[in-house]
Amino acid sequence: MRAMKESQEVPSRKALLVLTAMWAAAWFCLTPGCSSSSAGQADLNAVQLYHVHDFELTSGTAHENPFRVNLSATFTHESGMQIAGLPGFYDGGKTWKIRFSPTALGCWKGVTVSDDPLLNGIKLPAFQCVLNTNHAVHGGIRVDSRYKHRFIWSDGTAFVPLGFELDWLAAFHQRLGQPKGKPVDRKDNRFSPAMDLLVERGFNYLVSNLYAYRNFSDPVEPYALTPPDMYCFGGTNEKPDFAVLNVDFFKDFDGAIAALHERGIAVDLMIQVQNKGVRWPEHNSWQDDDFWRYVVARYQAYGNIVWDVSKETFRLLKGDPNHTYALGRIDLIRKNDAYKHLVIAHDPGGQVNPVDAVCDYVSDQRHLSGEYEHQAVIESALKYNRDTIRRLGALDKPYVNVEFGYERGVEPIRTIDNGHVRPWQDMLIWTYAIYAGGGHANYYYNNTSWNLVKFSPEPESWRRYRYLRDLLNMMDLGPMAPNNGLVERGMCLAEPGRQYFIFLPEGGGESVDLSTVPQKAQVRCAWTDIFTGKTVQVSIQDCKAKTALTNPLPDKTQPCAVYIKVERR
Repeated sequence: MRAMKESQEVPSRKALLVLTAMWAAAWFCLTPGCSSSSAGQADLNAVQLYHVHDFELTSGTAHENPFRVNLSATFTHESGMQIAGLPGFYDGGKTWKIRFSPTALGCWKGVTVSDDPLLNGIKLPAFQCVLNTNHAVHGGIRVDSRYKHRFIWSDGTAFVPLGFELDWLAAFHQRLGQPKGKPVDRKDNRFSPAMDLLVERGFNYLVSNLYAYRNFSDPVEPYALTPPDMYCFGGTNEKPDFAVLNVDFFKDFDGAIAALHERGIAVDLMIQVQNKGVRWPEHNSWQDDDFWRYVVARYQAYGNIVWDVSKETFRLLKGDPNHTYALGRIDLIRKNDAYKHLVIAHDPGGQVNPVDAVCDYVSDQRHLSGEYEHQAVIESALKYNRDTIRRLGALDKPYVNVEFGYERGVEPIRTIDNGHVRPWQDMLIWTYAIYAGGGHANYYYNNTSWNLVKFSPEPESWRRYRYLRDLLNMMDLGPMAPNNGLVERGMCLAEPGRQYFIFLPEGGGESVDLSTVPQKAQVRCAWTDIFTGKTVQVSIQDCKAKTALTNPLPDKTQPCAVYIKVERR
């Protein structure tokens, strides 16, 4: 600082502001308490950016219902930025927790507010937020402000969902992937390898219920987890005590969410489900409100969370044609979420409704499939593609078709079977058609998506989704939009003059309009057989309004995808 004082230069206003901020930051981190312990806790060395840390608090105050104690904290960064009103939650015994995830590097301090005097005004141990070393963790999910139909993580990394339905996540984690009928062996953890397999196969978006009770699979099947070992409320589903929650249920579910967070898997968390036999509190009762606030308090520090009002929200319309309850739940979530996660409502019913209008993106359940004949499969693919384009044209936000068909399991285990249960080839074709329309798709497999959760044997389709993920990773999807007018018979997503994604569900060649490609640009074309993963790279020399693309793949009759990348010289 001596050198600065001796300088004869007059600093600019901007420089003075910067210096003031630097002095404030230095003072913030050097003041007593920045690294000192309080509330009887050991010093915190560091917390990585976007990672989760629990501050544990203790109170011996007698409470008639400890779940009703109001507790929150405000965290202040050295820059002055705040995460205010972060709600805490009761964690059993005499313990409450504040669960926090830092969103900026540097020193953070927190202080509590509570109606329990022993929990009020506590200065939480200050800590340094340091660099994140987990390349799968990127903060929270947001809608990309540049491209209204796409997503982005807090750190600027693009997020392209490829969904996987695992409705019974809670029950699956409670048993660590083990079948019913015997105690859980904690050393036999089949849950973690199953989650690793999802990542390996390219899935990064998990659709799940917080809690479900029964489903359609044969209840004697040992991998049909009906009912789960633990209920989320006090008592049982048959005789519930809605005034309290089962802390053990939520402690176990913490492990599931944390495992997904560290793997970079987003969780579309359906807070309620209306058709799985769950006994819920009366709508808008204090027990109902407390439950919703508790869930939001406990899981909002995880950046991979997306709040979903309910699986099949249209079922809430019975006696409530104006969507009053769903809209009220969305408002409650937003008022209690200090991190401002995305909020959606799975399939509220109808293509124009007030719920979709206030959600951050639209989650539909659109079944458009025809019969089993091959031509009907292609026709259905065209329907899914055009429906996706139509939906995006009507929306100012991203679009996900969460439930468009069910892939038949490889084992003859009894589950629901109807016209929407299809072989893996059909499901894969329809998935590509949705992405070629500018939307996002969610995969639904009969042996993992219902209450039946059995990851072994792995269906042969899963590795094919890795091919799709690799293809999606090649693209800069943000500026791409559906434009089937550029091709003769296939489906096309394009940023004209720069990149093109063409899906040909019947294989063969194609003709594409490349008239906007700059002269002398280098044009590379990758053909991929979506069933085998075979990829052939070719170059395009003559770009014009009707550029012929000759299929170079060994089997030209197989469904294939083409990615064209223009590289300016």
